[in-house]
Amino acid sequence: MKKIVSFFFLASMCLLLFTHLFGNGSTPDPIMFKNGDSFPIIDTPTVFKSTIGDRDFLVFIEYSDSLNIRGHYMSLEETMTDTLPFKLEAKGHNAVLYYEDHEEIFRPCVEFMDERQAYGYAQLSTLDTTIFRFQIHEAPAFQDFGNKRYQDTLFAVEKISDICYANSPGFWSEIDDNTKPMGKILRVVDVRRTVPLDLCLDIFRPQNDTLKKRPLVMLIYGGAYYFGSKDDPKITNWCRHLASLGYVTVSIDHRLGFFPGKVGIERAAYRAVQDAHAAMRFLVSHHEDYGIDTSMIFVGGSSSGAVTALSLAFMNNEGRPKYARKGLFRPDLGDIDTCGNALRTKFRIRGVAEMWGAMSDTSLIHGHDISILAFHGDADDIMPYEYDRPFSVAKPFNRLAADPMFGASCIVDRATKLGYHARLVTFAGYKHMPHVDPKTKVINDNFYVVQDTMSEFFHDIIVPQKLEIEGEDGHYYVSPCPLKASWIVEGGVILSAEDNTVEVAWIKNAPQHSITVSAVLPYGVGLTERKVEFLQTK
Repeated sequence: MKKIVSFFFLASMCLLLFTHLFGNGSTPDPIMFKNGDSFPIIDTPTVFKSTIGDRDFLVFIEYSDSLNIRGHYMSLEETMTDTLPFKLEAKGHNAVLYYEDHEEIFRPCVEFMDERQAYGYAQLSTLDTTIFRFQIHEAPAFQDFGNKRYQDTLFAVEKISDICYANSPGFWSEIDDNTKPMGKILRVVDVRRTVPLDLCLDIFRPQNDTLKKRPLVMLIYGGAYYFGSKDDPKITNWCRHLASLGYVTVSIDHRLGFFPGKVGIERAAYRAVQDAHAAMRFLVSHHEDYGIDTSMIFVGGSSSGAVTALSLAFMNNEGRPKYARKGLFRPDLGDIDTCGNALRTKFRIRGVAEMWGAMSDTSLIHGHDISILAFHGDADDIMPYEYDRPFSVAKPFNRLAADPMFGASCIVDRATKLGYHARLVTFAGYKHMPHVDPKTKVINDNFYVVQDTMSEFFHDIIVPQKLEIEGEDGHYYVSPCPLKASWIVEGGVILSAEDNTVEVAWIKNAPQHSITVSAVLPYGVGLTERKVEFLQTK
């Protein structure tokens, strides 16, 4: 039966509960409501709120038939009160209310009633009258927004291949893994002159994702600026994994090749930075096309790709290496941010995941609040773990190839001393590329250590703090302030909820008191199950 019918009886019942608290009131002379000798059946459980004078009450209907209504009621004068039982019996055209060892016989008169509220007065057995106003109370429905985005695999992945982001003069931009080693080495003849190269990238993004803008992760393969491509299986596996968590991920090609020697290698490294910058400008400029949130950008790479990622994050035009500038028999390679395409879009990198890479100058870290995650084997004989020349495996000839560089240990130490968030994961006893078996070249457990730690690292930047429920005296809020919040309580009733705040009436004699919030945060993150337990008041 519709709850509109039940308003009449419930309003009258609640009014009589508190007549001894409020005294008598005067009313006009409305038409008496004739009901017959039975109650309509009320849907249970149902909660009603009554305001009498300046005091509020809640009534919980727990059982209803044609002759009886039973439940509990509580005052809202305090933030935590006991509920007390009541029983209402039909007696002809009257009703008898039993509560707190009291018994009242009354006849209600309703002046107004609709689907939401009713008001009028009740005529008591003592010939007194009391005014009432009563309305149904519906706490907001709880919505669980928890989604484990950026933590669990949630999506199938779509790949968009071979998107051209730049055209630049270079030697070559990829060497397929099927190329014979000697064929790769003999490409040194190709470094006599440059040719225009179309530089491409592949995008991996979640399918059937309702979020319109997602954080971006760009990963760069390694290969000593001579070998490799954006199809590197380790890089693309990581791209696919991160995209399945909810990111837009990108693997890029960049210019390769150099004439052997320190100058040639450093110029090749700088060209890779220019290309990575051009790729990032392209992605930021086309963020709407690919569903990218430009406020949350990450970059990473392995080996020489890690060097490129670190340089992209921390190097500016003033800090570009000397061999990239004009010199005897070598042209100036130009600025970092003007090569490859005409786009001049600015961007900010929030975090770098570098794998067994290095930096020529850690002073570049100063003034950049960029989080760093570094992976490195402490027995690496290609890229230094601490401070040394690369290719220590080829000592003393490595002096001809490169100047000393700062490895992961030094990078993290420098960033930490500057007060930036930095973490080092050391693979004890491992050499270069600790994520693959040195004999079979098959990925090992370290691959998944990198994958899981990198996922956690990016997630913690997106969600820098857990939800916290704060407040007291029945009024609570959640921080950080969410885009949307939903609440549910145990051992109480939600009186109102708006934005990120909630008002609760606690039932003192309930066995447990808890409050849970589920919230939507920026970047589509949904968190829930954040519960606060309240000690029962004695």
